[in-house]
Amino acid sequence: MTPARRLLALLLLSSTAHAATYKDPSGAFSATVPSGWQQGSYPGTAVVFAAKPEGGFASNINVIVQPLPAGMTQAQYHALSVKQIGQLITDGKIVKTQAMTLGGLKGNQLVYTGRQGQYKLYFIATYAVKGNRAYLVTATSRQGQEGQLAPVNAAFVKSFKVLK
Repeated sequence: MTPARRLLALLLLSSTAHAATYKDPSGAFSATVPSGWQQGSYPGTAVVFAAKPEGGFASNINVIVQPLPAGMTQAQYHALSVKQIGQLITDGKIVKTQAMTLGGLKGNQLVYTGRQGQYKLYFIATYAVKGNRAYLVTATSRQGQEGQLAPVNAAFVKSFKVLK
């Protein structure tokens, strides 16, 4: 192995070794924290992780563990989520919807845009239903920064584990 490859391998190993795992205090889920992002809280969320603010807005990933009515299925939750985009997000527009896995559970992913206050935003919502709970991971950035958000979100979703 060349010295340059050894250095690259060492850097990759050291960055992986320093990745922090967040475990929800209620024991519902765990995930790997995006490198350099800060943990915070917001009413209604289990946890929020945010990047450094740019132009007054910080790209973020939040997790919600939502109680559901008995018997609600993934398909019903997905239909409700699609419907709510237009109701809850100003100028909400769905860009893409696809089947996805979250924490080993079959789920869905909605990619959409919209406005909140002065910000034009880009959202990636990944969710799955288990029993009487929905696990919802939503990544948000300003429109135009989705290229930076997508790989961070993909890694977070891949690391996400449902523990209950």
